[in-house]
Amino acid sequence: MITLKIKDIKELKKKIGKNNLMITCSMCPYWNYSIEEIDEVADKLDAGTFNVEKICDRKKLQIDTVDYDTVLVFSCGTGVQIISEALDINPIPVADTLSIGAKFSGKLQSYCKGCGDCILDYTQGLCPITRCPKGMLNGPCGGMQKGMCEKGDQPCVWALIYKRMERKKQLKEYLKLNMPKVSKT
Repeated sequence: MITLKIKDIKELKKKIGKNNLMITCSMCPYWNYSIEEIDEVADKLDAGTFNVEKICDRKKLQIDTVDYDTVLVFSCGTGVQIISEALDINPIPVADTLSIGAKFSGKLQSYCKGCGDCILDYTQGLCPITRCPKGMLNGPCGGMQKGMCEKGDQPCVWALIYKRMERKKQLKEYLKLNMPKVSKT
């Protein structure tokens, strides 16, 4: 699931006109927010809504926006760009795309930033780029205490990686991963 965060409504209101349309994708926003929350955003922005089953399916995009002062798009960043190209307009994104994640106990947890440089095969399938608030790539920082991250109520991903490698008797691989490269001069 692509995780979204609704932009500041007060800031969005500064960008809109009197007659607004909010195009919603039935995918990303509804994984993140309830129907009621999405309707509430539309109400706060004085916008009518038009739901597209999948904005990614460009062939089906036929939306008449001529009568609207402003077109807002509630989707991931890809959806906003597709609407822009397909309708030849400058839409306003309602949400920021944060990452790719999953929902557990009603809380979104990010797992992937889509960075294009995947190292999961080295880190026991756990992404330090996303799951470490500092994005540490060389092991836990000095702020980790008893396996917990100093930046919040979450386990240190590097402690989790270490425990997995220890359990699988692969600590030599952990040390290789974390050892700084030294040039032979």
